[in-house]
Amino acid sequence: MRARLRGRLGLISAALFLVVVIVMAIAPWIFTPIDPLTTDTSQILQSPGWGHPFGTDQTGRDVFTRVVYGASYSLGVGAGATAAALIVGVVVGTLVGLAPRVVDGVAMRGVEILLAFPEFLIALFAIAVLGPGPINVAVAVGVAALPAYIRVARAETLVVRRSGYVEAAKGMGMHPLRVAVSHVVPNTLRPLGVIATIGIGTTIVAAAGLSFLGLGPQDPTPEWGLLLSGGRNLLGQAWWVAFFPGAMITLTVVSATVVGRRLRRAREGRRS
Repeated sequence: MRARLRGRLGLISAALFLVVVIVMAIAPWIFTPIDPLTTDTSQILQSPGWGHPFGTDQTGRDVFTRVVYGASYSLGVGAGATAAALIVGVVVGTLVGLAPRVVDGVAMRGVEILLAFPEFLIALFAIAVLGPGPINVAVAVGVAALPAYIRVARAETLVVRRSGYVEAAKGMGMHPLRVAVSHVVPNTLRPLGVIATIGIGTTIVAAAGLSFLGLGPQDPTPEWGLLLSGGRNLLGQAWWVAFFPGAMITLTVVSATVVGRRLRRAREGRRS
């Protein structure tokens, strides 16, 4: 009973935190009236206090404000890259699953090769080809996440393809494209939607990692990975500059993972 209660409290806490982060991304001015780009040389490296809950950075900018506004970019890249990978993955995975066996085999060998590499390494290679920049970071992170969605979409397509109602639709003379859109894709999206919830956390970490390396947006853009990078040399004298952006990345990823795993368990329970 206690374990179940702790699990529910953890899920509720994670969900509430994600709601707060989403509100930060959509309407950051609700949390702070300060401009995230405003500098104040009289407030350089002020420790956390009443006027500056997260302290200030090396140019006197309010760290709390920059963390709040950073949610817009970090969550936007994470959600956007995940959504793009999901859509493309469903289309490609469905086509591969419905394709002849030879095409399916060749395509999946390529996907399996990509899955052997860490997503961040693929994103790093993609950004090396595309060049640094905020938009290219989103594209690179989405490309890195794509193979996993293709594999799941293809597996679900094979399951749905053998089902009775798909065979019945084919027997009634329904066009293969219509069969795919009406029956295959909707059933493929359900499990992928759950996986995407967890995947948002992965894409946020990957995007923050690229920004940390200086391959994403540049200062003074308030982005969590860039904020973390800007504070790494100040840990000895101003720990808060790097701590709070890092804490936001960690808590957001953990919360997305907790919610995603709970959704996956609920779906698996319904299927069983």
